[in-house]
Amino acid sequence: MKNRRNHAPTDATDHWLSTGQLKTYRRGQRIIEAGSPQGDWVAISRGAAYLVSQVAPGTRVAVAALWLGDVIGGESPLGKLAARYDVTALVDVTTINIPLEQIQADGAPPRAAETGELYNATASRLHGQISMRLAGNGLQRLVSVMATLATALAPDERARHADRLALPISQACIGQLSGLSRRQTWIYLGQLGRHGWIVTSRSKVTLEGLRAWLALMREVDAAGIECIATLARCDATLLRLSARALGQP
Repeated sequence: MKNRRNHAPTDATDHWLSTGQLKTYRRGQRIIEAGSPQGDWVAISRGAAYLVSQVAPGTRVAVAALWLGDVIGGESPLGKLAARYDVTALVDVTTINIPLEQIQADGAPPRAAETGELYNATASRLHGQISMRLAGNGLQRLVSVMATLATALAPDERARHADRLALPISQACIGQLSGLSRRQTWIYLGQLGRHGWIVTSRSKVTLEGLRAWLALMREVDAAGIECIATLARCDATLLRLSARALGQP
């Protein structure tokens, strides 16, 4: 699984994964409950989910989204033996579940290498999103969440060549993942809409210039979060990425 963008965890070449049990969850269904024992190693093979943390009694915060290839069960960044987060399906999700004792069995170095690779990739995604929540302003958080959702929900090459993507989640959910109130979310979405990067319809959001959105977080990693610090900078960055995707100077 050296390139998990192109190979789901059920790839026929991953023989040890073929022993796992596939489970399906509908949009909005809880996959893992915080505090529950983790008896299985679990990886997402289709769809996307979001994590919720209880930061204080009665206060719960959505902190990140995970998708194809991410590990969310036992021996994952979400907890070794007990879950630290609720995991809920953003869209319909399929997972592959393998008992932990089978994963931990001796004599399977290739398996250990591959599960370690998936663990590290999941930890990197989780760390990056949590860091943005802590360091970014409201616009930066919203824009990074939408770019992350674009990557999570348009994983196949055909979708990536399209120019738009209707996010199958509500504005309220986008705001929750961004740590914003509904009013703040509505204001920022309206500003981005006036620049032509999104279209809103009732509670839904459609991303325009999809290839620019898909390249955005790599640009943020390379150039720093200042490139999306203001609406003008965000617009300029997306325009530059869009031109690059079209092969324009």
